[in-house]
Amino acid sequence: MSSSRRFTGPIGGLLALLLGGFALGMQASAQSLDYGMYEQLFDEPVTDSATGKPQRASEAPANIEIITQDDIRRSGAVTIPDVLQFIAGVDVRSYGIADAEVGIRGYNQAYNPRLLVLVNGRQVYSDDYGHVEWPTIPVQLDEIRQIEVIKGPNSALYGFNAVSGVINIITYDPLHDSINVATLRGGTQDYRSGSVVGTGQIGDAAGVRLSLGGFRASDFAPGNLAPAEAVSRLSPMAGVFNLDARVKFGAGVEGFFEASDADTRYAEENFTDAFDTQSKQTNSFRAGVNADTSIGLLSFSAYRNAESVSIYAPTIADLPTWGTEAVIVVQASDLVKVGAEHSLRIGLEYRNNAATSPGAIQGTIGYQVYAASAMWDWQIAPALSLTNAVRVDTLRLSYSGTLASGSGLTMADYNNAGFTVPSFNSGLVFAVTDRDTLRLMLARGVQVPSLIDFGWQIPASQDSPVVTVGNPGLRPSIVYNAELDYDRAVPAIDSTLRAALFAQRTDDLISEPYAATPVIGPAGLPVLQSANVGSSDAIGVELGIKGHAASGFRWNASYAFVSTTDHTTLDTGPLTTNPVDYAQAVPRHVVILGLGYSHGAWEADVMGRWQSSYRDYQATGTGPYLQPVEIDNYVTLNARIGYRVTDHLLLSMVAQQFNAPSLIQTAGPPVERRLIGMVTIRF
Repeated sequence: MSSSRRFTGPIGGLLALLLGGFALGMQASAQSLDYGMYEQLFDEPVTDSATGKPQRASEAPANIEIITQDDIRRSGAVTIPDVLQFIAGVDVRSYGIADAEVGIRGYNQAYNPRLLVLVNGRQVYSDDYGHVEWPTIPVQLDEIRQIEVIKGPNSALYGFNAVSGVINIITYDPLHDSINVATLRGGTQDYRSGSVVGTGQIGDAAGVRLSLGGFRASDFAPGNLAPAEAVSRLSPMAGVFNLDARVKFGAGVEGFFEASDADTRYAEENFTDAFDTQSKQTNSFRAGVNADTSIGLLSFSAYRNAESVSIYAPTIADLPTWGTEAVIVVQASDLVKVGAEHSLRIGLEYRNNAATSPGAIQGTIGYQVYAASAMWDWQIAPALSLTNAVRVDTLRLSYSGTLASGSGLTMADYNNAGFTVPSFNSGLVFAVTDRDTLRLMLARGVQVPSLIDFGWQIPASQDSPVVTVGNPGLRPSIVYNAELDYDRAVPAIDSTLRAALFAQRTDDLISEPYAATPVIGPAGLPVLQSANVGSSDAIGVELGIKGHAASGFRWNASYAFVSTTDHTTLDTGPLTTNPVDYAQAVPRHVVILGLGYSHGAWEADVMGRWQSSYRDYQATGTGPYLQPVEIDNYVTLNARIGYRVTDHLLLSMVAQQFNAPSLIQTAGPPVERRLIGMVTIRF
């Protein structure tokens, strides 16, 4: 064991000093997954997120695609959605420089509630409206080791709301990785950003990583947006901070602490398909311990996410003011190896989630969730494994405040409401040969209604003589999925071929109140209420190949197809009132191509995406009605060229959508061509 101090760089040395008193006398013993070691062992990226043990993506009992740090750098991306748009089966919609919606295998919409996003196991999914706000994720691209894209429902393995998929962001471990880097960017649309990441380490006993970053820009021109919509869009900006610390307390015992803060402002298309500007302050704290004991690998963690939100929309006179949301999550698990063939993991989780808004909720809506889970990984034979996972969530709702007058709801409706719902994942992995792997998967995923779905409380007013309310009796959406995957290594061209065929069924789709047909409440006023509105079916195919050659060339090509059929009673009249129209609201066909080349200090990459037409929606500005907007098929091309001046200095130039000065990609403002220069310094 080494007791020497290892300080890396000037910032690393300063950070290491902060750890000195905390780490004195502690034993150094391996505990957290050393991704770098396993990558060298397997000669490819690895994951442990599905079963808790390190394995290749092709061996995992889930459809996982791993985006490496090299992939992120070569993409020229400046945001995480920039990276994801060139992944088969992923739909990315840009409604502005900072506002994007991401969906997997269809079912995308503004404020998409079906995608779970995690950073090192902590959710960054916001439960208020049930969506992901990408600018608030407090990590810099330079500190991300890999992004795991898990496709299909995986609620039993990752938690509820992982119904269309999971984006699992893994940052570098400060115990094993010393990352010290600063990046400056500047370009068109008055874009300028900067970030710095520093790591400090004390021997093998402790490590801490700090990162800071931010950006400012002028957003895309409003294009054909109505004046009332355009005036609601302010220029985006963000500033974020993140801390990640790991400490070894003794042989087999490791503790960790994480903290983050973000202050953001960005124009968005909201869940009603209207436009506004959201200002949000978020923070999070997480702590935990892992212990390798005689009864298994015990893990315990707790975290708290909090946010404060205000909305700028000057043309909406009766816009309900927003407020705050906080979630506390406590998790415990035990992973046990039983002989050479069996691994068992049992887990418990407690979740307390509440949102407070004096306007939209007229009080506080919240719920508590108690969950238990179990996973069994059985190596039936050297070439055959079976993984089964099950989870049961029990939710209990609560409300305090003033119920909307005329809704007919009572406090008892809320405080006696709740449900118990199971989910499962099952995956059979068969290595047919050294080059061929088959995966057969079955799943039942759970999408829990958002806090707003439960708790809307907007009384009738002079401007709107309609009562708008949530529904404490909402049922969760249930997603069933059957999937067959095939992976084949093609060593002759240093490539991997991947194919997936899936079929999905979603029951009890959840719709916000504006989709409902008004009913006359007990006070004689029309009432709109959140509701379960029917079911939907989807089938799809994904094909892809990715490889590289010793000559320096690399390539990828993929095709994705999804066809969706809805079975709802929505939008049967002359007015469209709700964007739950999955049959037409996603492109059926997507083709992605990429070509890159590295030689000496130079590297260059070109990426392209073509997608077929689809239907998006935009609010009319005269009521809660939507206007369909037909988005024609389009091609977008990105390119990057980089030159490594020294081992410590990298210069890059990125052209996003260089094939067109502007493209209509959504019902929002046209996406504009962007040119961005980057300077990256490692120290």
